[in-house]
Amino acid sequence: MRKTLLLTHEYYPFKGGVANYCYNLFKNFHRKDYLVITDNDQVKTQENIYNIKLTNHLIRPSWITGYFKIKKIIKLQNIKVIFTPNILPLGTMAYFLKIPYVISLHGLDINLALKNRPRLTRKILKRAERIIVNSRYTYEIVKKLKIDNKKIHLLYPTTQLDTYIIPEKTQQLKRELSLGSEDRILLSVSRLNRRKAQDLVIQAVAKLNNPHLKYFIVGRGPMEKNLRKMIRDYNLEKQVFVLTDVADNNLPYYYNLADIFVVPHRHEKEDIEGFGIVFLEAAMFALPIIAGSSGGVTDILTDQKNALLVKTDDLDTLTKHLNSLLNNPELSAKLGSQAKQRAGDFPTAKEQSLMLKEILS
Repeated sequence: MRKTLLLTHEYYPFKGGVANYCYNLFKNFHRKDYLVITDNDQVKTQENIYNIKLTNHLIRPSWITGYFKIKKIIKLQNIKVIFTPNILPLGTMAYFLKIPYVISLHGLDINLALKNRPRLTRKILKRAERIIVNSRYTYEIVKKLKIDNKKIHLLYPTTQLDTYIIPEKTQQLKRELSLGSEDRILLSVSRLNRRKAQDLVIQAVAKLNNPHLKYFIVGRGPMEKNLRKMIRDYNLEKQVFVLTDVADNNLPYYYNLADIFVVPHRHEKEDIEGFGIVFLEAAMFALPIIAGSSGGVTDILTDQKNALLVKTDDLDTLTKHLNSLLNNPELSAKLGSQAKQRAGDFPTAKEQSLMLKEILS
């Protein structure tokens, strides 16, 4: 394998789809085979991970700040290929560094790049040695650009979430969350932003008017204040909870406690759900899933077969689906079982790493 530079804005322990995607792909590599450079505040410099300021928006182009630092590191570390999940601006940097590079695309990123810098985006993709896409939806976007099909590789995101559950810890969490035997649990795990549509679920909970229905929103993001205000406005402080500090090793217990997993994501212009690792995680726990019907999610989920899908902002259908699952245990069990079976069709993190290693070689 050629020594690889992973150039990214997001990396573990930062919580996000791209950060987890990169971490899971590279964690099975030998450390001598790759180097990570990121500018995320949550990532500390260590052995083969460097935290370096990559962009400066007071300077044009913004990526020129990191360009000369990266060029020096490439020479010192004998880097042979760059892998980046950020087409703009880090893909631009890779383009001008003039060594082979692989671009990974996730849906929203390519849509925004084509909207804001269409000519530059096409140049970056055409010069790329390989292009990795995370879903058939993203593949179709790239295919329309008349890129050589042999360069495009579909590599689904994956998860290494541990599904082993210690019963005592589940009971402890139930006590911590003050859950009663009659309570039914809705769960969302995602960034707190408009696309994920947690606000729509809050409205549905208000419409259902069931005091035993509890909704836990696990994640962080810019919509946190808005969601908390909405909870107060609907007088749902005893039913809806925003949890921003759930540790990764505790997340399986929230999935295990849940009765329904719900992220009815929106599709608004360029802002789409590229894949959705959390749907795979929920499926691994055999949860019935309610999701949005757009983007790469349909690579995992099929309406009425292993999930219930809703169109953007369709509150009535969302409420109807929630009501159906809460009152029809047979339907819930069937959808959960089919979802778990579908999750088993996707490669493991180790298998994905081997596929990437082949691409980078």
